[in-house]
This record gives sequence, C-alpha cells and structure tokens, in this order.
Amino acid sequence: MSVNIIRTTLGVLMLIPVFLLILWMRKKKALRSTTEAHEPEDIELDSIPEYENISHTAAKREDTEEQEDMV
Repeated sequence: MSVNIIRTTLGVLMLIPVFLLILWMRKKKALRSTTEAHEPEDIELDSIPEYENISHTAAKREDTEEQEDMV
C-alpha cells in the first residue's frame, strides 16, 4: 500500500514540471505574437494600378471600329 502512495506522489511530482513547461511555452508564444502585432508594416504603394479600366478600353475599341467602318 505504501508503494502505491509513493508511485502516485512521484507521478504527480513528475507531471508538475511538464505542466509548468507547457504554461511557460504558451506564455512565451503569446508574448511573441503580441509584440509582432504592434510593429508597423511597410506598404509600398504603386502609382500604376494593376488593373486596366475595361470600360475605357472597350469605348476606345468601339471608336476605332466605327472609324474603320466609315473609311
């Protein structure tokens, strides 16, 4: 019976450092993610848009087609 008590006590004592290690790692991860969130990000703004005005291009095509038809 005393062997069972010693085993249980040793089992609990071995789990405590593991539990503390897990808590420490979670705290470290949480601190790292909060410090990264406050750092400003460099954003480059391009003066040339990545898209083309489709309606403007379509209107130009229609004008050139009309001019070709008239000639």
